[in-house]
Amino acid sequence: MPSSTGLRDALIFHGAFFALAIPLALNASSDALGWTVLLLALAYNIALPLVGHWRQHEDWAALWRFLLPLSCALPCADWMLVNQGTLHFPDHGITRLGGAVPLYFCGLWIMLLWQLCWFAPVFKRPYWAVALLGLAAFLVWEWAARPMQLWEAIGVRQVAGFAPYPLIPEMLLSLGSLWMWKQLKTQPWLPQLAGALSLAVFYAGALSLALLWIG
Repeated sequence: MPSSTGLRDALIFHGAFFALAIPLALNASSDALGWTVLLLALAYNIALPLVGHWRQHEDWAALWRFLLPLSCALPCADWMLVNQGTLHFPDHGITRLGGAVPLYFCGLWIMLLWQLCWFAPVFKRPYWAVALLGLAAFLVWEWAARPMQLWEAIGVRQVAGFAPYPLIPEMLLSLGSLWMWKQLKTQPWLPQLAGALSLAVFYAGALSLALLWIG
């Protein structure tokens, strides 16, 4: 269970970061959006462990080290969808993984997953909380992605301008991240890396099945 100071500092850090990041991303021109998001992703991943160390919350960095390889691997699932012709990322002039997914996505997944895993112990039923909060958070991002020109679904069932089929895999990813962290947080880095990468494979499989059955 995180300390009250750790919870308070995490709320302040994320509140301040997103109070700055969201207006910057929303007001960036199309030509500048890619670099803006890339710099924000880098800033988050540099600032989070540094602020945690400064505030003497070494467990911030521990969770960050576990989730960063997962965050870097998850765009491979989007790469698969791009190759299948069901997902499109607008060109903002940023290097792409496999020529498909803008590189900054490697640093974006962790922004949500870290918060879900960190704040989960606050709730009496953490897995229920992470499932519901993860579903709600990813719903907002899926809905906001097209107007923000981050990505768009192609040739699949859509509701209010977004595709609903990724939501269940994303909820399962949230649950899996919390479960894997609880199992491996006291283990050396190599088993944590293996666990994180296995989650990325699990998510890609869940996404493929959701596309088949729902999309």
